[in-house]
Amino acid sequence: MKTEAVPRAPSLQALWPLAAALAAIWWMTIRMLWTSWEIDPQYSYGFLVPILCVALFLQRWRDRPAPAPAPSLVPHALLVLPPIFFLVGIQIFFEANPEWRIPGMVGAFCAVGTTLLLIHALGGRPWLRHFFFPVAFFLIAVPWPRNAEEALMGFLMEKNAIAALEVLHWCGYEAIRRGYLIALPTGMIGVEEACSGVRSLQSGLMASLFFGEIFRFGLFARAALVFAALSIAVIGNFLRATALSILASHQGTSAVADWHDTAGFAILAITLGGLWLLAIGWHRWRTRHSTSPPLPPPATELPMAIPASLRAAALAVFALSLVSLAGTETWYRLHERDIPPPSEWTVQQGLPGTKPVQIDDRTRRILFFPEGFSERFQDETGHTWQFFYFRWPAGRSAVQAINIHDPRTCLGSLGMELVRQLPPVEITAGGTRLPFRVFQFSDRGRPLVVFHSIIADRHADPEDTPMEQNPETSSLQTRWQTVLRGQRNLGQRLLEAAVWDTDNATQAAATLQAFLDRSIIPSARP
Repeated sequence: MKTEAVPRAPSLQALWPLAAALAAIWWMTIRMLWTSWEIDPQYSYGFLVPILCVALFLQRWRDRPAPAPAPSLVPHALLVLPPIFFLVGIQIFFEANPEWRIPGMVGAFCAVGTTLLLIHALGGRPWLRHFFFPVAFFLIAVPWPRNAEEALMGFLMEKNAIAALEVLHWCGYEAIRRGYLIALPTGMIGVEEACSGVRSLQSGLMASLFFGEIFRFGLFARAALVFAALSIAVIGNFLRATALSILASHQGTSAVADWHDTAGFAILAITLGGLWLLAIGWHRWRTRHSTSPPLPPPATELPMAIPASLRAAALAVFALSLVSLAGTETWYRLHERDIPPPSEWTVQQGLPGTKPVQIDDRTRRILFFPEGFSERFQDETGHTWQFFYFRWPAGRSAVQAINIHDPRTCLGSLGMELVRQLPPVEITAGGTRLPFRVFQFSDRGRPLVVFHSIIADRHADPEDTPMEQNPETSSLQTRWQTVLRGQRNLGQRLLEAAVWDTDNATQAAATLQAFLDRSIIPSARP
């Protein structure tokens, strides 16, 4: 009698190549999203999403259907090659352009698609349908395209400002709207990005999708939960902006800072708590009125063998990933080996005679969230100055992205008119050479002189100064040129000073020299 051979369940030795390949793929993807999660409060929830994906996958694993492996792996191999080559090849480009969101977005789709192809190869369509959501859920952590994000933020900020103004008028308060600002008798209050509702929208969307999967709701219930999340977030942020405006009318605009973050966290808690109550309520109602179990019974465990060709392909992907990561680091380190150590100096804040100026969220977002401050002071002649100091740590942003911050663009957007560009000046303070570009503007008829300098913490050529850099927009060609030069951001600083009611750049430079002599101090090496 002939006995059919029963395939054995895969051993750990057979599984580790697949696990290693998946770990490498997801690590290359997550490292491209890490910076946005780390510096942008709007996407800080991204750190939690991979953990939730694993939890949802394990929940699905308990009632997985019987596998139906594909008879041939050739189609899978052909489909997986483009995303793998993209992830492997984009690492060297991303290292020089960490602030650009497009590689991270495409990389996330590549990682999700590769994982789903592997699941289909192991378990066929039943597994693909069953595990699709836990894998695709990762896409909720991908930062939106900047243009779409800014457009949505602007729309929500404007609508919140209009709605808050209407309520203030109903309540008898005097107020005028100027764009995203509301002018009150006690001062000016801004409906900033934190009040736009985008953060609550994203967090609510993530929570609604997660709760819908946890309770295995149907399509209609999941859609209703998403709609509830969006509605609660929008209404909550409208109430937040309105309440802060009323508070500013009674207690002055200084009181807004004391309650701004508290109100934001309260709206977020209400959004998440409301979604949880809705999900729990619907789950209990469904349980009481359902005649069948909400989850299908677990399938009978079937043995499964992993083809040797699949294990070999997984090892090749793992090896390519290591070569990509190691090669990327080697490429940039070879170009950086002759670069001297970083400059060790800092700018002291809060000297006598200076007053701090708050930097709003929008400015920090445009500048990719630098460290730093702004303050105002008056010189001996009575002229008003505003001084900015920003620093981007190594790896925070791309060099050409920082160079976008040019006074001709930024001040022009505020309605100031460029009169002319003056000859550059160089100031040495605290043993540090600071080359400045100098511009003369007209601020609604008032003369304005602006000093602007971007200083790299480390650069190979001592004569390479910010004045010689070309602050163009970040085209794809300039980004590739940065990669070919092996130039990644090793830390940069921006110094900018503006003085009103004078066109004497020489006298203004002398005043700035005296201010920097007092402000710049050497930092102790770690």
